Amino acid sequence: MNIKRETHLKVAFLMWGLVGTGLLISGAIFLFGNRSLSVFGEGRPGPGFTEAIGLAIALTIGFIKGNLVLKKLARKYIARIKTLPEKSPVYMTFSPKSWVMVVGMMLLGKIVRSVGAPHLVIGVIYLAVGFALVLGAQAYRVPRRTQAET
Repeated sequence: MNIKRETHLKVAFLMWGLVGTGLLISGAIFLFGNRSLSVFGEGRPGPGFTEAIGLAIALTIGFIKGNLVLKKLARKYIARIKTLPEKSPVYMTFSPKSWVMVVGMMLLGKIVRSVGAPHLVIGVIYLAVGFALVLGAQAYRVPRRTQAET
């Protein structure tokens, strides 16, 4: 399926944003021990100091990586997308090297979980990467056209 350059930008934005959101949710589940909000209201212990520190570390790392590394990388990908033909296959949204990196990151996540890393560590990693991806995705946003432009 061939899509326009502008659609490639939207696909990249959605992929980074959705994967980032999924990692944020998974990270919160790992970090907070798969407890629902209703558990916190029943007099049971809620998140403790360790989880709060983990959350602060994850958000700090994610903020730095998202704003300093991933936004820069996204601008590089945007420049590459702008060199594509007016219409090209959807898989060309990212380069082959980028797809290899995605698969590598997925394998790394699987390895971290399979070696028995503590849920706290997995949660912090997932939250940091998820937050960074969501922040980095903002670079792909296509400005809306005003009525004067249409």
